[in-house]
Amino acid sequence: MHIRNETTLYFIRHGETTSNKNRIRQGVQIDDYLDTQGVLQIEKIAKFVEYLKLDVLFTSYLHRAEETAALIDKSLKEPVQILHDFRLRERDFGRLTGKTQEEWDKELPHNREYEALQTYNYRPFGGESVDDVRQRAISAILDIVENYDHRNIGIITHNGIIRLMLFHFPSITRIYRGDGESKKDIANADIYEWQITHGKIANLKSLLK
Repeated sequence: MHIRNETTLYFIRHGETTSNKNRIRQGVQIDDYLDTQGVLQIEKIAKFVEYLKLDVLFTSYLHRAEETAALIDKSLKEPVQILHDFRLRERDFGRLTGKTQEEWDKELPHNREYEALQTYNYRPFGGESVDDVRQRAISAILDIVENYDHRNIGIITHNGIIRLMLFHFPSITRIYRGDGESKKDIANADIYEWQITHGKIANLKSLLK
């Protein structure tokens, strides 16, 4: 593991799953592996990830993230340690899990607006609120940054976690488009870069209750 001049986080969304392809909300309850296209997406980004010179990889425990981390690590000339953090998991949608976007629009007509403004609350459906997700995700990232200072850190995670980070920190930059044909704002296998400074750590801490 090398000492870097700065700490850099690379948020990588997992590859495609069958549920992603069929526009079904998986959340934390549906634990799909990658489909064939998802494996190809990760194999495609592997050469780019090599240039990031990662020192460590963090992943959620969900299969789609674990498999993405394993495929990336297998492709590296120098394999890195893979660590799991359950706080990086996707959101719990409760009873909305397994439904298509069309079904979501019927049951929760303003769900797209709630997502964009990060004001969603799935507790009435037996799931999580945005506050629940923010507390666990930010605490995970703070722990990672403080324990792996001046490292290049890969974080294999999910749409909900990346969307949360982009909302609070718009300076996070997408450096690789995982699926050039996708119209999604956060596509499978997208990679985002965030260089951490003391000011950003302070901003992260301010989001914790």
